[in-house]
Amino acid sequence: MHAALAALAAVILLPAHAAMIGSTPSDGDTVTEQPGTFSVVMNEEILSLEGADSANRLQLTDAQGLFYGDGCVVVEGDTISLEAELGEAGDYSLAYQVVSADGHPVDGTVSFAFEPAEGEAGAAGSETAPICGAAPAASEPASTSTTEPEASVDPDEAAPGPVATDDATPSDAVEGDEGGDFPFIAVGVLALLVVLAVIAWTVNRGSRRRRDEA
Repeated sequence: MHAALAALAAVILLPAHAAMIGSTPSDGDTVTEQPGTFSVVMNEEILSLEGADSANRLQLTDAQGLFYGDGCVVVEGDTISLEAELGEAGDYSLAYQVVSADGHPVDGTVSFAFEPAEGEAGAAGSETAPICGAAPAASEPASTSTTEPEASVDPDEAAPGPVATDDATPSDAVEGDEGGDFPFIAVGVLALLVVLAVIAWTVNRGSRRRRDEA
């Protein structure tokens, strides 16, 4: 009996975690105008230490999963709030995560509907969750090429023929051309035959003259 009472007393003395006791808009509400400020109220103070504010968050999304607001929250005592503007008519969710005074994290979701007057324009949602202080990702400029276009090459000029130089030898010429070896050889042979014929004629003439004188 005494053990049971001690266990019951221990349970009663355990610290209770923080709980949400109110919100703007309220869970299940239908709003027809932009609230401007969205907030969640806890039953005890929210722990907000320097450098630890990232643990306290509010995220406002629509039925398509688009995010609204800049992600910057304000913690004052037992209340956490977010400045934002809703988009088109439809269902919305306000998800919260806070750290209670005893150091325990608490989270939950508030659901509501938005039915603005016909023709009233809303804000554009973001596909990515906003981060407080971070600028939206800017689209990269189209890359421009600075490389100069290659000049077109004339096929007739791409492969030039052999260039004549002073070092060229007679063997470089093609046989049968005017500058080839064949004409020079033919002329030389003819000249040699003429010389031999003259010599033979002279010798024969001298031999006949000596025979006649004898």
